[in-house]
Amino acid sequence: MAVLEQYAPSAPLNVSQVRWSRLRNLVLIAIGLAVTGTILVYLISGGVVLLKASGMVTREHIAIGAPFQETRVRQVFVRPGDRVEAGQKIALVESTSVSRTLAELAVEKARLNTRIGAIETRQAAIGTLLPAAEANATQAQAYLDKISGASRNGLVVDKLLTDMTSAAFAAAEKHQSLKAERVSLAGELATYQNALKEVSDTYESLQRAYAGGALYAPVAGYVGSKVMSAGAVLGPGGSDIATIYTGPSFILAYLPDSYLFDLKAGQRVYVRSYAQSIIGVVEDLLPVTDAMPPEFQIPGDVRQRGQVFKISIPEGISLPLDQKVKISTCYFNMCDSGAGILQKVMSRIMNYIERIEGYVR
Repeated sequence: MAVLEQYAPSAPLNVSQVRWSRLRNLVLIAIGLAVTGTILVYLISGGVVLLKASGMVTREHIAIGAPFQETRVRQVFVRPGDRVEAGQKIALVESTSVSRTLAELAVEKARLNTRIGAIETRQAAIGTLLPAAEANATQAQAYLDKISGASRNGLVVDKLLTDMTSAAFAAAEKHQSLKAERVSLAGELATYQNALKEVSDTYESLQRAYAGGALYAPVAGYVGSKVMSAGAVLGPGGSDIATIYTGPSFILAYLPDSYLFDLKAGQRVYVRSYAQSIIGVVEDLLPVTDAMPPEFQIPGDVRQRGQVFKISIPEGISLPLDQKVKISTCYFNMCDSGAGILQKVMSRIMNYIERIEGYVR
């Protein structure tokens, strides 16, 4: 009896331990199979079943450049990351071609003004001479008429008649010449005035656009990471002195061509960056394809392209510009905060798999 009492309490305990050990092994085997299955699906599908896209954080941006040839940067008043307001001076440039064009236009304006001044002076002189010429022509014609009448009566010699005829003709010619010149000068003056207006408008327009070489920020925002230094010369193709990012941040991502399922606007996706993980919303699928940035290209592989889609970032979330991110589907449709732990675990597994893929390649 003592022997039975000694071993009786331990029997149920041994059975419980065996059952718990078996259950634990089954759970571990199930988890291992699930992870192995996930890895196989991920590796075999290559983004066909599970969404695996790359993206970059950005904002609406405006490039600040000089639309002039032969341009050199004299001064730069901002640094990367600076906050700028609309109308703030960004840089000061000088363009040899613009300066030369402005000088040529100024010379042309001076020439046209000189010519217009000469025409107006001649018009004033004609205005003074024309009444006298008209009176002289009238008087010479009247005197010629008298001499012609006297000549018919034999009272005047022919030479006087001939001389008077020549004088009357010269006076009439002078009068008509002045009248014709006045009309011609009026047309020439109008032509030169129109030309002066066009040259002046071009000069003022170019001067306003050049603004002494000062470049201003059209909108408020933040200066990008690339700012041209003073003394740099812009090439023939042109380049940006600085870039201003404005408005809320969003993500531009590239949808793989191999992805079989439709990605729709309003769909939630999981976004992973180096610093944090967030839930984004597909805002729009842009009707364009573009080559993925060099940061996402695999060295020695064919250059990859993808359809561009836009992902909105929740308010209050701050992600640095040009931050690379990875986009994936919310596994098991668990995008809510309650499934955050499972989502993070799956994301870590996928990140580990991506590292394995990188080593294999």
